[in-house]
Amino acid sequence: MNKKINFVYRIFKEKEFMNFKKNKKFVGNQLDIDSGFIHLSTYEQIKGTLTKYFEGNNNILISKLRVSELQDSLKWENGRDSEIFPHFYGILEFKFIVKTVKREEIHEF
Repeated sequence: MNKKINFVYRIFKEKEFMNFKKNKKFVGNQLDIDSGFIHLSTYEQIKGTLTKYFEGNNNILISKLRVSELQDSLKWENGRDSEIFPHFYGILEFKFIVKTVKREEIHEF
């Protein structure tokens, strides 16, 4: 990555997020488990990710995560449309979350 990115984002279905909040740990959903890493996005990638994977689902929460908290297990790798995406190889801890908003509140980041 050429530019300094301080935050990455995880898009959750509401039920996933509530389980994460309760358990304080997130190992990923089935797509993440099958891929071997937890899918994240940069701020600029959120809209495309929402369109591709969450179209028609309004019960979405988006969490902002500080890159410095994830550094050791965060890898920047090729994803869709030749873009470089952040992939987290590990278990997310709830304490990594800086802020969480509903899908319609994305402008609050």
